[in-house]
Amino acid sequence: MIPAQAQLVSGLKLGTPAAAATDRINDVRANYENLLADGQFEEAAAAAKLLISLLLQDPDHDRLVYAGALTNLASAQQEAELFDAALENYELAIEVIVEERDRLSAELVMPMLGLSRTYFAAGRYVEAVKHYKQSLHVHQVNSGLYGEEKAMIVAELSEAYFELGDHKRANAMQESYVNIVGHDHPGDDLTRLPSLYSRANMLTRTGSTFRSLEAYRRLIALIERAEGSQSLNLVPAFAAISKLLVEHDIVDGDDGIVKARRYMRRAVNIIEKNDEADTELRANVYVMMGDFLSLQSANRGSVIRSYQRGWQEFSKDERLLAQRDTLFTGPTLLNHVPVKTPPAMHDLLENASEPSLNKNGMVIVRYDVNAYGRPKNVRVVESMPSDTYDYMVKNHVRNFAFRPHFVEGNPVESPDRLFEIRFTHYEGEFSEKVRQNTETVAVSETAQ
Repeated sequence: MIPAQAQLVSGLKLGTPAAAATDRINDVRANYENLLADGQFEEAAAAAKLLISLLLQDPDHDRLVYAGALTNLASAQQEAELFDAALENYELAIEVIVEERDRLSAELVMPMLGLSRTYFAAGRYVEAVKHYKQSLHVHQVNSGLYGEEKAMIVAELSEAYFELGDHKRANAMQESYVNIVGHDHPGDDLTRLPSLYSRANMLTRTGSTFRSLEAYRRLIALIERAEGSQSLNLVPAFAAISKLLVEHDIVDGDDGIVKARRYMRRAVNIIEKNDEADTELRANVYVMMGDFLSLQSANRGSVIRSYQRGWQEFSKDERLLAQRDTLFTGPTLLNHVPVKTPPAMHDLLENASEPSLNKNGMVIVRYDVNAYGRPKNVRVVESMPSDTYDYMVKNHVRNFAFRPHFVEGNPVESPDRLFEIRFTHYEGEFSEKVRQNTETVAVSETAQ
């Protein structure tokens, strides 16, 4: 997703209203801004259209103000997911500015950036990359190699490359993002933190786990130098690096799981010793610790106590009750559920005694989740071919870990869950080999 802080500035700042502009124009402009701020995007678009009609009543209207109004209209339409209309109005705004100025005018950055974001939001990533690069070029010509706005554009271009599947360029843009911010905020300035987190996260998402691990370490070292070993800024970093170690089974000197536990305990230690830790942060850290302990099959009493502390912290603030209920209405599966056939099942298929036969497979398992978040009463209710993969899938389900469902601060049992896995085995192009069609695998975990 595009970062939340990446928001369009009002297009009306592109110019000054014509001398004949009336109080009516100013009132409509203010109404547009209020509607946009309140999230009433279709109403804001209507206000922008009214403003445009008022501007066009003056034959000598300021063309740049008109372009700004078009940009405002497109911005509201983009937020309302009226993508085709938004694209059309951004393009028109760009055309007007080019006519009034030139193709490298600084006034083009806003509508070009809006055009890029609209293509991104519409899932048209090729066009998004193209227009992000254009807006980046225009911005650089007018404002140089650095600055907050350029950093923002580079970060968004990285996301567009990621969605396009170009992980190499996505990571390269993240490096540029870090360097731009670092130029304006050198040394141990914590203003650099969002860019450092963004780079580490992108490295994780693109599968560069060891580089991500090193990025988080550098981030942690910066915080410790700037604010000490009890800084609250360390908490999300410890949580992120712990998750990285666990999910990717990283063996890092010592057992990665051991290090992950240390990081999580440091996060808990910081919030318990720091009076400035807000309620939401405390609550989330306790839940994260509970999840971590549950995945590691730790003492069940410790797991539940951590969850209960999270529940209690959330319950202290009415504004956090919805978040609490979302987290604890479950059970919530914590394991990574494979989107492809598990390796052990893949091995069975590869070594099938009759590889020439088509063996579309399916296993459905029913089970309960006890109050500690563990499956019980696991039984196969349907399978094809019968009995071939039943034992393997049952064992897979028995190893699940859940954040249990909570009622009034206490965990309760959740009966009648279903797990279904489907796969396809067929003889591929080469008769001597059995191929695995991993694209057709569907995995689900639901309640009935």
